Amino acid sequence: MLLKSEKCIVRVYMIEGFDLASRDIGGFSDPYLKLRLGRKSFDERKNYVLDEPNPTFCKKFDFESVFPGCPMLFIDVMDHDFLFGDDLIGKTSIDLEDRYFLPEWRALKNVPVEYR
Repeated sequence: MLLKSEKCIVRVYMIEGFDLASRDIGGFSDPYLKLRLGRKSFDERKNYVLDEPNPTFCKKFDFESVFPGCPMLFIDVMDHDFLFGDDLIGKTSIDLEDRYFLPEWRALKNVPVEYR
């Protein structure tokens, strides 16, 4: 598998957030998502959710990549602010190659929903 390049679509479903930290004084954060895989990125700033610690995103993001050599997937949850700069609520990174080359992961018929 390491000797042959394979083009793939990496599909990310962002369903919802739970108990997001507040970054606003006297209220809840206004969360939105930023995702990046290599040179392609998605910035959902215009689709922020107003005053919600448990947002429902229901978004799908598609990236093209090549294995081996796929970069890390970075996901940031940001707080939208009109007057001051946006604040980072939380972030995570996912090593897609680790999953792609793991036989147990490839053998799964139904990939589990992951919480981070």
